[in-house]
Amino acid sequence: MQTFTTAAELTGLLSAARRRGQRIGFVPTMGALHRGHATLVRRSVEEQDLTVVSIFVNPTQFTEGADLTAYPRTPEADIALLEASGCHFLYMPGVEDVYPAGTAERLTDRLEFGSLTTRMEGIQRPGHFGGVAQVVHRLLEIVDPHVLYLGQKDYQQVAVIRRMIELIGSRVVVSTVPTVREPDGLALSSRNRLLQPEERRAAGAINGQLAAVVAGLQVGWPARELERIATATMHQLPLLNPEYVEVFDGDTLLPYQDGDPVRELVVATAVRVGRVRLIDNRIVPPAQP
Repeated sequence: MQTFTTAAELTGLLSAARRRGQRIGFVPTMGALHRGHATLVRRSVEEQDLTVVSIFVNPTQFTEGADLTAYPRTPEADIALLEASGCHFLYMPGVEDVYPAGTAERLTDRLEFGSLTTRMEGIQRPGHFGGVAQVVHRLLEIVDPHVLYLGQKDYQQVAVIRRMIELIGSRVVVSTVPTVREPDGLALSSRNRLLQPEERRAAGAINGQLAAVVAGLQVGWPARELERIATATMHQLPLLNPEYVEVFDGDTLLPYQDGDPVRELVVATAVRVGRVRLIDNRIVPPAQP
């Protein structure tokens, strides 16, 4: 695996690879890598000729300065995981390399995301998705991949990035990889390592509540009632403080209205476990006839 700290070095090498007809897969990350990231990398390695991973803790997507400071940074372990997963190129830039003109002006401010950024995480973390769109747009300029690999756990983020790619007319294909989970169902996340032992045990109940909502939807229970029950149940569990439980249309992210035809039905939640904020979601399988 080759490591680059500047866009100029990386883009020159990737341009040559494209001229040779090689296909490029890209996995953007903020580091603190885990098995979920490894799954994304391995998928790209299996499907593309070259795989690029970026590790960049993007300051523009953090709405709380404390979150940026506290975000875990484990570069040595990250490099070892990427090497074991077959990554070809690692891009580990500084802020100045990603944003040579500064962070104030961004093309994505002129893009219209509608309901994709005004609900759920958009309410809880104002400005977050603007920062996400900004950094992914810039990284796509640098890497110019054929396929962008993203994890399902950040469902709303994936929806925003898909819309951004559509609006800017990019040809990159988005491949969404299912969430990787711990044995108790907790979605793998870099934030999990910030949990205290008793908080980690409590967090396992989050997936159980999402699974209960999925089961209820499959037998026709009202979506709003299922949201209410899951929220109330988590409030009663030790150390869990849910911010929302939402059942929504996967294309618009608008609340699902019982009986409406949708391409993909999703339930998502954000829960504070102690001081750590976790998000998760489940896609509802079609009801069996």
